[in-house]
Amino acid sequence: MRKLRTMAPVVAAFTLIASVAVSGNATAEEARYATFLPPKNPAVEYGAVPFMERVEKDSNGEMSYKLFAGASLLGGKNMLHGLRDGVADIGQIIFGYFPSELPYAALVADMAIYGSFPPAVTAAVTEFNFLHCQGCLDGYKENGIVVLGSVSTSPYQLLGKEDLSTVESLKGKKIRTAGALWSRWASYVGAVPVSIAGDGMYEALSRGQVDVIMQPVGALRSYSFWDIARKATLLNLGTYRSWGIYSISLKYWNSLTVPQREILMRNAAIGLIQTSKGYMKADEEVTALADEKKLEFYEPSDELKKSVEEFLKADRATVVETAKIKYQIADPEPLMDKLVELIGKWEKQFEPIKNDEAAMADMLWDQVLSKVDVRTLGQ
Repeated sequence: MRKLRTMAPVVAAFTLIASVAVSGNATAEEARYATFLPPKNPAVEYGAVPFMERVEKDSNGEMSYKLFAGASLLGGKNMLHGLRDGVADIGQIIFGYFPSELPYAALVADMAIYGSFPPAVTAAVTEFNFLHCQGCLDGYKENGIVVLGSVSTSPYQLLGKEDLSTVESLKGKKIRTAGALWSRWASYVGAVPVSIAGDGMYEALSRGQVDVIMQPVGALRSYSFWDIARKATLLNLGTYRSWGIYSISLKYWNSLTVPQREILMRNAAIGLIQTSKGYMKADEEVTALADEKKLEFYEPSDELKKSVEEFLKADRATVVETAKIKYQIADPEPLMDKLVELIGKWEKQFEPIKNDEAAMADMLWDQVLSKVDVRTLGQ
């Protein structure tokens, strides 16, 4: 097994100062890394910043980036088009915002409640995208991006100002959902799903546009929700896994040499695992601050847990129908079954090494990312 570089320490500064060669013989200029997320979000703290540091080191300073966090360059809903047009060189895209452009990614998003260990889900979706889903790769290419794998968050919970542990407590509540699957569940329990981009969640909650935010517990700190909402119902509503924190503008990708592309790919293997574990760490750190921040955590009632189980049984038919009619995927069920199979495979493989980020990154590199031909990827 080939060993990847040890995880680099996360730095406090979120703007890196350096020059970058965006092609083998180009004049030096800084490349731009855009995210709509705040600096303390795990996808930035554990995903973007260490990745940029490692790439700069591995390229001997030829490749470095300036980070634009908090939608300062591109927001969540214009990230795809901004990368396509070269506004940024690397960005973090929520694929669920673009179901028409990326239908296969939308199908993955509709299967968010499968899998329980975020790094395993990360590896499974990354393998699915690269090795089992030509439609995924075609969609990225058609929209002018190259995606170096997918990341799974930790489980989504219900964050708000009230105890939301019963079905009755959710009746009529306005819930900011993270995708179509969760919107259907919200309607199923009598709540009102609301679609708001990630960079607008805090304002929506503070102004009463929504009553509930569906996010991991760690979001109480990373989005500062704990300033206005200190209650979390731990319903474990699956994880978000249909997004690319290392989405590369095809214009930028095509300007890179093969060795430079390989540097990005090798470091993506590390960063994908590090980010999913980062989400888990963020949850643990926020939980440890419960007394200090006066946070309250609630266990869901049996009736509420049962609502999720019943919804999932009924929803598979909806997922299949939506994939065929809305996403124009002729035969979605084999793809769905393959993804579930891969999640089980990676959960089993990661179980003995689940506390070793480097070992999991090595395994992801050996079995998936090392098999991708960077010469032809995106072409």
